Amino acid sequence: MLKTLKNKKAEGYIDTAVSVMILAFVLIFSVSVISVVVLNQNMKAVADQIVDYATFKGTTAIDSYIDGIKTERGLAFTHSFAGTEWYKSDGRVQLGDEIVCELTYNISILGFGEFVFPITVQTSSSGISQVYWK
Repeated sequence: MLKTLKNKKAEGYIDTAVSVMILAFVLIFSVSVISVVVLNQNMKAVADQIVDYATFKGTTAIDSYIDGIKTERGLAFTHSFAGTEWYKSDGRVQLGDEIVCELTYNISILGFGEFVFPITVQTSSSGISQVYWK
């Protein structure tokens, strides 16, 4: 690289400038990808926390708890308990039945120029209800 800089012709400077621009684009894109991976790990931790609370309470009617987590973590995710076997339609889950929580978060990462890549981060967690309903 030093040989190209010591070269008195302009082509060495152009090669160096292009190399620096490519390096900058690669760094920007890698930081965006790493932020998505970190977000996925945070979403998994939140899903585990929600499932732990739901299994302890024995119900999926915990919207106020989930809203508190959203404001605490600063994430605007959507949640669903699809795949859960309900005891009654009010959200109660019988002892030993599975509670499944799915979280979805939409994010856009910057590409090169004005390109924006929309990405959906989705994670799920499950647990067993610990409450017996009569």
